[in-house]
Amino acid sequence: MEVAPSLDTHTDPGRRASARQALLDAAVEIFGESSLESATTREIAKRAGQNLAAIPYYYGSKEGLYLAVAEHIVQVMMRRIGPIMDAASRFLEQASQPHEECLRLLQRLLCASIANTETMVPVTSIIVREQTHPTKAFSIIYSGCLERLHALGARLIQAYLGDGAGLTHCVVRFHALLGEALAFRFARETILRRANWSVIAGPEEGLIGEVVSEHVELVLRGLRAQARRGKVPAAHIKAE
Repeated sequence: MEVAPSLDTHTDPGRRASARQALLDAAVEIFGESSLESATTREIAKRAGQNLAAIPYYYGSKEGLYLAVAEHIVQVMMRRIGPIMDAASRFLEQASQPHEECLRLLQRLLCASIANTETMVPVTSIIVREQTHPTKAFSIIYSGCLERLHALGARLIQAYLGDGAGLTHCVVRFHALLGEALAFRFARETILRRANWSVIAGPEEGLIGEVVSEHVELVLRGLRAQARRGKVPAAHIKAE
C-alpha cells in the first residue's frame, strides 16, 4: 500500500517547494471540478500524493489553498497577457495615439484572452464560478489582472473613437467584445461539438483568433462610420 510522504521529510527546501506545488496543482484541478464548499481536503491531498495534514501545514486551511489558487490564476493570466497590457499602457501614455494602433492592441488583448488548452479548462471553470458566485478569491483575480485588462480595453476603444466617446459606454463595449472572445472558453464544449473538433489546439485557436480580430475590427469601424453619419449621439462618440 502506497503511503503519502510524511511532513517530516519536508525539511529540505526543495521537498517543501515540491509538496506545495503538488498541492497547488491538485487544487487547481479539484476546484475546477468542484466548488470551495464541495471540494474536500482529503481529495486534494490524495491527488497531490501528500498527507492530509500538508494542507494546513503549507496553506493554513482549505480556504487558504483556494486563495493561493486564485493567486496562481493571476500569474497564469499575467504570463499570457501581461506583456500586451504593458505595451497598451505605454501606448496610451503617448501624446499621439494612432487609431490603427489602438485597434491592433485591442485585437491582441482579446486574442490573448481566448487561451483554450486543456490546462486552462479548470482555470476557466474557477473564473466562471467566481463571476457568478464571488468569494474572496474574485478580488484577487480582479485586482491582479481583470481590472487592468478591462480598463485598458475601454481606454483603447475610447482612444480609437475619439475624445467624445463616453468612458462608461466604452467600458460596456469592451465588456461585450471580451465576452465574445471568452465565449470560446466558457462555452467550450458547444464549439467543440458544433465545429466537430476533438481538441482546441494551435490550428483551432488560430482560427478563433482570426474571427475575434475580424469582429473587433468590424465593430469599431462600424461605430466610426455611424458617428460620421450622425447615428451615434455625439455625447457618446465623436465623429472624425
